[in-house]
Amino acid sequence: MNKTNWWVAALGAALAYVFLSGQGVPLHSAVLAHPGWTALVLLLAFAAVAHGRSRAWLGRRFDWLCRVPRARFNLGVFAVAFLAYAGVAWFLFKGIPRLDDGMASLFQARLFASGAITLPLPADAGFCQIFGILGKRQALGHWCGMYPPGWPALLVPGVWLGASWLINPLLGALLVVAIAELGRDLFADRTGRIAALLAIPSPFMVVLSGLHLSHIPSTLFLCLALLSLRRLWATERWIWGGAAGLAWGVALLCRPLDAAVLGLLFALAFLFPVKRLWRCRLGIAAGLAAALLAIGALLGFQQITTGDWRTPGHEIGMGRWGKFGFVQLTPRRAHTPELGIEHTYKRLRALNDNLLGWPWPALAVVLLPFLLGRARTKETLLLLPLPALLATYACYWYYEICVPARYITAATPYLVLLAARGLLVLREAGDRRRVFARVPAFLAVSGTLFLAVSTPFHFQRYDQSYYDVEDVLPRVVRDYGIANAIVFMDCLGIEDEEDDTNDYFATGFLRNRLDLEGDVLYVRNYREQNADLMRRHPERSAYLYRYHRKAGKALLYRLIPKDDGYDAVLVEPQTSDLLPAPDPS
Repeated sequence: MNKTNWWVAALGAALAYVFLSGQGVPLHSAVLAHPGWTALVLLLAFAAVAHGRSRAWLGRRFDWLCRVPRARFNLGVFAVAFLAYAGVAWFLFKGIPRLDDGMASLFQARLFASGAITLPLPADAGFCQIFGILGKRQALGHWCGMYPPGWPALLVPGVWLGASWLINPLLGALLVVAIAELGRDLFADRTGRIAALLAIPSPFMVVLSGLHLSHIPSTLFLCLALLSLRRLWATERWIWGGAAGLAWGVALLCRPLDAAVLGLLFALAFLFPVKRLWRCRLGIAAGLAAALLAIGALLGFQQITTGDWRTPGHEIGMGRWGKFGFVQLTPRRAHTPELGIEHTYKRLRALNDNLLGWPWPALAVVLLPFLLGRARTKETLLLLPLPALLATYACYWYYEICVPARYITAATPYLVLLAARGLLVLREAGDRRRVFARVPAFLAVSGTLFLAVSTPFHFQRYDQSYYDVEDVLPRVVRDYGIANAIVFMDCLGIEDEEDDTNDYFATGFLRNRLDLEGDVLYVRNYREQNADLMRRHPERSAYLYRYHRKAGKALLYRLIPKDDGYDAVLVEPQTSDLLPAPDPS
């Protein structure tokens, strides 16, 4: 049994102070919002596991789970995770990308699925300008997504099947299995299995696996790259080096910055002892070759889409807002080190809330191997991705308000592994007669609090108006018989919101055909310019759709052309999706 290293314990205390103190009391937001309910649930859960027979039953169930054959366990956690994540993607997020970033990736996936990288700008593309899509506004003769090609390419099978929303749940479930295998490889089978059980209900995993964002695939392939490096280390077979380079390359094509940061950490960890480099030289060469192919593919994609192999799409799509570092963005807005530190502590707060979802700070569990003085080289290396990514994204001006701290998702598998390791270390170091020194009881109490306290609080934010895409428009088009039409779109009720630039046009943009020749053409409401578009399409009827964010409903107007413009006639509500006529006052 490892002895306590007091220097490591002191380091753990210092890390705990840094990670837990930046946002005041480091309790889960649900606890701060509902302290009485949390105390009641905790008391009931503790009373249930305090009974000797209950503890014995939990211990037997846990031991049985740890004895299940490896393949059967992996298949089981994969199935549970996939069904849970797919359920969230469909029932909570309605199978649509909720953020503009996901919408842009899906648009590029549709281009790939059609056999193209870019398409010539349609005649009416000026009415369809939207964040994440390069086109007329950037003075290009084509349109395409502004993000790297890896994630859109992974979405292509889902586009072909008409179920793009299933891809991330599939990859999220594979990530759970990868976490189990990495824990098994680094420590022991039991550590990997606990980590997998912790990962399945993680709000980070649940939410990001239900959205059309690139964080889960990049995290999965970075995890696979590390697993492959471990196999190369153990076997010295070149095929594992090639697999590591290939996996890292896929991650690079999804999220280049994450791949660069973690790839550097993996490479540095692999350098020692130096004699390993010569033994694994064929694997290293194969890995470098695969990585260079991925880099070449990324640069080639940028050459085709932006016209300059050195310029990524977001630089021209976002302009000055695409800058990285402590820079002056506008005459009145700058990204400063102070703001970077503020964003870092916000991310740590979100991580404490959402890594495990328990009503106590997750990073306190993650740091248990350090706090108890039992951490060694492996635990230290597993912790490094967190500060590395925090420092990296502290240099970027944007704080990810829609899924807070999603920029550091690539560090979460290693934090979950540390949490699993911490629970086992706690059992080794503590008095076995204490309930919370026993992993099964601890997991049972934590799971009860997660289901009764954290989950309802966490998921209440994801209503139908969450975030850039809503699900009212498709029903209105269906229920009110809108066909062979132009639908002009804008949004009401966003003036007092934190993000007052979101107009929900992404909801309609997603429903357009790539050539804008579909039965219904969804365009922006450009008011005085609308009549010009209506005259170019006299065969189509015209509507104005105005989504009201606060009400979660819409106003629908029929537009009647006339010589000097058009008249707007309110469509009387026949379903609950439409609002009645607004008060003239």
